[in-house]
Amino acid sequence: MKVFASAVGQHDNLGDTVLRRAFLRTVRRAGQLHVYVGRPGDDQVSALGLEADDVVVRTSSEWRAELRRTLGRTPALYSFDTGEKELERRFALRYLRTAPLLVANRLRGGASVHLGVGLRRATPWRYPMAAVLRLCQEVTWRDEHSHRWMGVGRTAPDWAFHEGASTEELRAQHPRDVLAVALRASLPHDRRPEPSSEWAHEVAAAAGSLGLRPVFTAQIGRDGELASRLADAVGAEAMTWGSAHHGEMEARLRPLYRRSAVIVSDRLHGLVIAATEGASPLALSSGPLDKATRTLAAAGLSEASVQHSPTSGAAVARALEGAVGRRSRVVESVIAARRELDRLSDAVAALGARA
Repeated sequence: MKVFASAVGQHDNLGDTVLRRAFLRTVRRAGQLHVYVGRPGDDQVSALGLEADDVVVRTSSEWRAELRRTLGRTPALYSFDTGEKELERRFALRYLRTAPLLVANRLRGGASVHLGVGLRRATPWRYPMAAVLRLCQEVTWRDEHSHRWMGVGRTAPDWAFHEGASTEELRAQHPRDVLAVALRASLPHDRRPEPSSEWAHEVAAAAGSLGLRPVFTAQIGRDGELASRLADAVGAEAMTWGSAHHGEMEARLRPLYRRSAVIVSDRLHGLVIAATEGASPLALSSGPLDKATRTLAAAGLSEASVQHSPTSGAAVARALEGAVGRRSRVVESVIAARRELDRLSDAVAALGARA
């Protein structure tokens, strides 16, 4: 069986590649993987975990032609992309154009899946998209809000929880003396208040009282300038991207998170990647619909958020001690999330075995 999956992410977003690596590993279990990556450089593709037998497609015209040649003629598995989606007209039209191929494929004994998606907000475009998703054998959402908005499928943890340290390593007791801080920078197209040097001093002082040293990191390349500026303000270390190579940055970040007791972040996958190395996540939340808050809750980490104002670090400082105390529960939640993803992976593999 051929397996068709898209894996197009942001060029400087490590989370995009980490979650898609676990996703691709799962759908590959159903057959030979044909993966659409678009036109990113090899630096980004480096962290996708591609294998020698995978067929990599870089142009949309080639991808569409291969889908038309295969779906409806021989049984195949079609997988919608994972990660975050917008309920917008362009996505709805893309789903509707795919629907006839999914019907033809199903009549030939093929299958389709839609796994681990999160939605920013609900719009009327959810209705045609949900109708198309009823053609799929497996539909999962990475948070309960997305599931409720769409009314089809079920929730399952984000794919990035399937990566990281082993169960034995997570449960092992070893020194953790770092407070990792990974913050979202304001950008010309996405203006937002940034934490001040006073905020950084409050958080660094709280870390020191717990025997932790702050390290400011950039899970996304464009956050590096903010991380360096806050680190300089308190005389701390900054870990930013030395190159655009995703694999290299991940290889630097994971050992740091393995030494971290807590990570403070408003970047979802900064929190998840650190949690899969045993750090307790503390999400800086803007409210119950905050992406990080609801995605962590779906993985059993409903206590891992604090209401945040970038003008004051006091709330974060107060929450740090609780986050340190939750670390053992975080570890067990990560392990449970992986078991749930293992069961989902087995279900996808079974779709390939039946063809």
